[in-house]
Amino acid sequence: MGLISDFVAGRMPPALYEEYLTPGFFTPWTDALLAQSPPRGRVLDVASGTGAVSRAIARHGSDLTVAAIDVAPPMIQFAETATEAAGLSDRVAFTLASADQLPFEDQSFDSAFCQQCLQFFPDKVAALKEMKRVLRPGGQAAVSVWTFAANGNPAFAALEDIIADRIGADQVPFGPFAYGDKAAIEQNAEAAGLTIISLEEQTRMTRLPAARTVLLFDLLFLGRPAEDGALQPIFDPADESKDPLIAELITAFEAATSEFIEPDGTMHCPSTANVLIAQA
Repeated sequence: MGLISDFVAGRMPPALYEEYLTPGFFTPWTDALLAQSPPRGRVLDVASGTGAVSRAIARHGSDLTVAAIDVAPPMIQFAETATEAAGLSDRVAFTLASADQLPFEDQSFDSAFCQQCLQFFPDKVAALKEMKRVLRPGGQAAVSVWTFAANGNPAFAALEDIIADRIGADQVPFGPFAYGDKAAIEQNAEAAGLTIISLEEQTRMTRLPAARTVLLFDLLFLGRPAEDGALQPIFDPADESKDPLIAELITAFEAATSEFIEPDGTMHCPSTANVLIAQA
């Protein structure tokens, strides 16, 4: 088995996300969003992923109920299982749906959250319009979007540089860091009819797993379009022939991020995002 296969060890992406990114990388931003825009009443979680934000909202107050949507069936399945294990299934419900076609009635939510997902939506204005549609008048939407990696996300900026140099410039920017233009976020929010309360670039100290883990995780999502348009992975997890290249990438990434590496091997590094608080 190759290095990537050994790392994955049969696990699905939701389990990898939850183990390696949720605790130290996503949770600080969840806490920041909930502090800046405290959830009220019936809450919508858009693109809920593993359900970590939904569970955090439910724990925020016993009077809160959460409706969460995501387009990926494996994420929904994982989120439901994890939420049941946390004893929160009575207050959190997950639905397979797209952000630009929310299956909810007009003005049916008091709060809405979208953490680090707006950058992935094909039609961002449509998704923001849908959030506005389902919010009651005066309801708040809280959205966080990472800045460009080179603007405040130094560990991933280093990784982008390495991948661009060794694999190809067409692989960057990575999707999570491809929508870092604050002016574009402002323009899209206004086009959706939202009233912007605040739009700020914020930085939090976050903890990532070891550089080796971060790199192997990210290699899973690199790809190029095949003739039929489908994304063809660059690294086949079972292909051991690319292990020498992967080992070189690991060494380069460890060297480039050495200032952030702690004695236990994890990385303690800044993360920067644009945080939008808007009102319906």
